[in-house]
Amino acid sequence: MVVLEALVALTREAVQANSEGAVADAIVRIAGGLIGADQGALGLVRDGDVITVAALMPRRQPVGSRFPVGFGVAGWVAATGRPAEIQDVRQDKRYVALPYPEVRSFVGVPLKSGGDLLGVLSLAAWRPGAFAADTARALLPFGEAAALLLRSAAERELSCQRLETLEHAASDGLAESLHELKAPLHAAAGFLDLVATEQAGPLNEQQKDFLQTARAECARLKDALATLVEAGATVADRPLTLQLVQPGELVETSLDRVHGQAAGRQVRLIARIDPLALAVQADRPALLQVLGNFLQNALRFVPAGSEIVVQATMDKPGWTQFAVADRGPGVADKDLESIFDRFAKGGAGDIQRAAGEVGLGLSISRRIVEQHRGRIWAENRQDGGARFCFALPTATAA
Repeated sequence: MVVLEALVALTREAVQANSEGAVADAIVRIAGGLIGADQGALGLVRDGDVITVAALMPRRQPVGSRFPVGFGVAGWVAATGRPAEIQDVRQDKRYVALPYPEVRSFVGVPLKSGGDLLGVLSLAAWRPGAFAADTARALLPFGEAAALLLRSAAERELSCQRLETLEHAASDGLAESLHELKAPLHAAAGFLDLVATEQAGPLNEQQKDFLQTARAECARLKDALATLVEAGATVADRPLTLQLVQPGELVETSLDRVHGQAAGRQVRLIARIDPLALAVQADRPALLQVLGNFLQNALRFVPAGSEIVVQATMDKPGWTQFAVADRGPGVADKDLESIFDRFAKGGAGDIQRAAGEVGLGLSISRRIVEQHRGRIWAENRQDGGARFCFALPTATAA
């Protein structure tokens, strides 16, 4: 396996990994296989120590062990940021013999990202001269990519932790505070609109450019605030208040709520109600939240002048299906499932509609539908665009 192939394999695994530790395990395993190492370890540099977070041979360097920067060859790599390559450790004074099975060849690779040293990748063999000359230098690009993937994984974990903290805070009253922020934000947006339409006097070109930027940023804040309020409202997992909900009324109400927004983008809203679609026993505000999330998602991606169709049909006997169909870019096949995951992030390049661009709305929608013992999914339309659907048991089936 050449270095480039190893990097491709590592990137694929890192994208699927759910933690910094899982990425570290993949780095050691793939690098060890690349050069034929008998054992290896990855240590992160923190607070003056090198802390082992992954190992090929736990008996050699147990996960969780730590040693000072500067201690041994790995410590030297951490201290200098330079690679180390030893054909026979008995001939190198930097090597510190430990009461474990003896190694003879050693390669140490610094893991650097953006000029910062994140850690050290250590690879060893039980015989001298096991590695080709310049192996450590040849692994430097691998080390840089590994450091970048580690940093990305750590940032994802931190982001998830912060969002979890936000959820707990929301259940204790943050949602109410977020609602209070909506009034001044909408007021500011309204005044910006008045100024932009020159109702307060003519504007020069530079002022128009500044206002356009301010309005765009204000719109972003409104979207972000709406998502946070939505998250806070759902986190409390309030009990469902069930009532008989008619499919046609639910669809019409959801369309009324986004009529102005759609008109501004010249997007036509179409309701299609199957007379065979039966009522469901459900929490009406919660279902409106799901359809609202679907519609906001569609409005974000459809081109101006396009159309969005909201349907209510009989899915199969005993089930009523709701769907929002658009003419947007669709969803990459590999994201059709993960787009509903919490904190999902779409990859780059081949993502048509990135999961990371739809915020928490779709994950919240799944939680609501599952509370109703229903099913939720996304699919691509054969003639272009996407359909976001959910199905619930009918009132008689429930």
